[in-house]
Amino acid sequence: MLFFSVGGIKLAARTEDVGGISPWVPSIPVPSRTPFVQAMLKRDNLVMPVYDLATRLNCQPLGEPLLCLTARHLDGPMAICIDAEVPTLETVDAAAIRQTGRGDIETLGSITIGGNDVAIVALQRLGQIRQDVARH
Repeated sequence: MLFFSVGGIKLAARTEDVGGISPWVPSIPVPSRTPFVQAMLKRDNLVMPVYDLATRLNCQPLGEPLLCLTARHLDGPMAICIDAEVPTLETVDAAAIRQTGRGDIETLGSITIGGNDVAIVALQRLGQIRQDVARH
C-alpha cells in the first residue's frame, strides 16, 4: 500500500493503482461537467485530467512543495494534488483490510495504522459515485 495525505487526512491506495509520485506543476483550468475535474495537467508528452480530491474532502493540500500522485484510473491517467509529506510504502496483510462504506469517496475498505483508521482510496474508480448520482 502507498500511504499519503491530502489536507492532513491520511489515506492509502493500492500500489498497482499508482502510476507515480512527482512534483506538482501548475494545472490549466478547463470547463468540465465532471464533478471535481476542472483542470488538466501537462507532464512531458502526457496531458491528464486533475481530480480535485482535496475539494472533495473539504480541505486544502498542505506543505511546500506539493506533490502529484498519478492515479491509474479506468479512464486513463489522472493527476491528484497531495500534501508535501512524502508518501510511504508499507506491506499490509489483506486480512487487516476492513470493508467500510464512506459516502464521500470511493474506497476499497480501510485499515488501522498507528491506531487511526485510514481509508483505502479506489483510485481506479474515483468520481464514479458522484457521476452515478448526477445521472439519476
